[in-house]
Amino acid sequence: MLLDYDLPKHHVNTRKALPKSIKETLLESTRSEWKKHPRFGGKANFFMNIHRDLLNGSAKMSLAIEELLDVPQSEVKGAVKSMNLLPFSRNLIGFAHHHHEIEDHGYFPQFALLYPELDRGLSLLDGDHKVLDAALDETQIALDNLKGGQVNRDHLAKLHAGGKALEKILNRHIWDEEEVIIPIFLRHG
Repeated sequence: MLLDYDLPKHHVNTRKALPKSIKETLLESTRSEWKKHPRFGGKANFFMNIHRDLLNGSAKMSLAIEELLDVPQSEVKGAVKSMNLLPFSRNLIGFAHHHHEIEDHGYFPQFALLYPELDRGLSLLDGDHKVLDAALDETQIALDNLKGGQVNRDHLAKLHAGGKALEKILNRHIWDEEEVIIPIFLRHG
């Protein structure tokens, strides 16, 4: 049974945790015990490291955008270049998109076959990926606008708000995604 993703308890922008109806379907596992599991060194650790890289990159990008708010408008273009913000963000956003594609087209369909009881959790993660992809694309467009040099304070403030929103979405999504998928990796290596 699929879920209504637009309900606040399901949507990545508004939920505070995985809904109870999804938690009840998860494979038995305790996050604090994951690293002690004999199969943790495989795909579980690999995916968690990718997730940490995404979270760290998002925080770094958000901080760089915040620093731009203190730069005089006439110096923004130079600051963007010296921060290496555009290539860094393009790589981060491309990496995030690619990671989601691998999950959506590779892992999640396999997981759905192995564990049909996880269909609601996987549906939730799929909904998250759609929201994340849109947020990543919007952030990239806003960052690309910095190239033109016609950047004003409103643009930077909007970009900063978007970067913070993206960081919040990634944090919620990654935590919840790990709750759903890491126990699978621990079972199957």
